[in-house]
Amino acid sequence: MNDQNRDRKMKNDTASDASVNISMMMQKFMQLEYNIEHPTYDTELSFYHLVSSGDVEAVKNQNYMDVDAVERGILSDNTLQNLKYHAVVTIAMVCRFCIEDGMEESMSYNLSDYYIKLLDRAADQKTVREIYYRACVDYARRMSKIQKYKLMSIHCVKAIDYVNNHLHENIKAADVAAYVGLERSYFSRLFHKEMGSTISQYICAKKIQTAKNMLVYSDYSCSEIGQYLAFSDGSHFALAFRKVVGETPGNFRKKNYRKHWVT
Repeated sequence: MNDQNRDRKMKNDTASDASVNISMMMQKFMQLEYNIEHPTYDTELSFYHLVSSGDVEAVKNQNYMDVDAVERGILSDNTLQNLKYHAVVTIAMVCRFCIEDGMEESMSYNLSDYYIKLLDRAADQKTVREIYYRACVDYARRMSKIQKYKLMSIHCVKAIDYVNNHLHENIKAADVAAYVGLERSYFSRLFHKEMGSTISQYICAKKIQTAKNMLVYSDYSCSEIGQYLAFSDGSHFALAFRKVVGETPGNFRKKNYRKHWVT
């Protein structure tokens, strides 16, 4: 770089720095004029830690859940875009704090990507607020389960992994007990003590939870979903589903099919 080009670059850098400084001074003036203060660093950290600790109720009641609070600052002159920026920043930070506290990287990043894509497609402020709230509470709920998971015995941890990996099979309590290496009756008592439900109830609940997601987000028929989850027949699936959810799979799908999708 010759001297002339170097001087030109230095002048441009100086002009750019001056422009940034003037903009920051104007923003500071507006904050003082209207008595606006950014949330402190400690406030932000406190919120991220609440989410990553799995304290769902505390997260719901946190002032930091107010994504459009004027104290957050202005990242865009466009109100909708400003909301989106704040929501994206917070979700990205929550994602990383949750990884630090035990959530699998792939799960946390995929969850972050999912909600940020929803935010990108959101067409109004109300939708942005709803997505932001859902994202923070979703992370907190998942972290609550992870924190509980850490306190379980290795036998129950292995049992849960086995159930999650074999939902498409007809899982028997004896199979799970054999997998974790315990006598069946002892394993059943241990699982009930730590999980608050029998192993059979847990298996059924996980299958129904999966069925609900498939009914809402897939095009598989009710009978195909029941067959995939290894229920003996359609009647057995419908009976088990109704016992847990309170209505038939067909009625549940009519009410909920893709209703949460943001277009």
